[in-house]
Amino acid sequence: MKISRFVDFIKEELSDTPESYIEQALRQLKKKIDNMFESSENQDGEPGEEERGSLEKARSNSKKGSKMSFADLGVTLDSSEISKYSKTNDSLTVRFSDPEATYSLIVIIELKEGISKDPQKDFSFQDVENCYLKFKKYDLDTFDIIGQISKNAKIKDIDEDFLVDLKIELDDSFSDEDEELEIETED
Repeated sequence: MKISRFVDFIKEELSDTPESYIEQALRQLKKKIDNMFESSENQDGEPGEEERGSLEKARSNSKKGSKMSFADLGVTLDSSEISKYSKTNDSLTVRFSDPEATYSLIVIIELKEGISKDPQKDFSFQDVENCYLKFKKYDLDTFDIIGQISKNAKIKDIDEDFLVDLKIELDDSFSDEDEELEIETED
């Protein structure tokens, strides 16, 4: 049996667990996303006005030089929750809706992202870089899934412009409107 001196314990390096780094990164992302929706509600006043939810209006605003926002698209935040119940992944689930559909954005970060690649370097939650996104669109009446987009992303790249572009991509890919090809001919 080896007897250790107290001084040996004091010199031991103490660092947080990968779970705590991931949790801090998810909390920062949750706060950032919640603020996006709060700022969009404060700009336009009351959400739910009929003329606001139009994708055409939002696109025309973006052509004028102003960036599209959740307020332009008529999007309101329903909930945002952090889940730490998986053994290998932690996630942030954000639910929001517009006049036509409801959406679910799931940001998944693997626990291996919370481990330092260089043991000599100090590691913090800001060093957690990569995440996996699942973005789903649901029908408002039946809550049936209409479409889903999955992609890898950098956490630092997730901002309002990124999320608005992702929503528009999903809406364009899985729109309910039946677009018919029309061919004009000269008689």
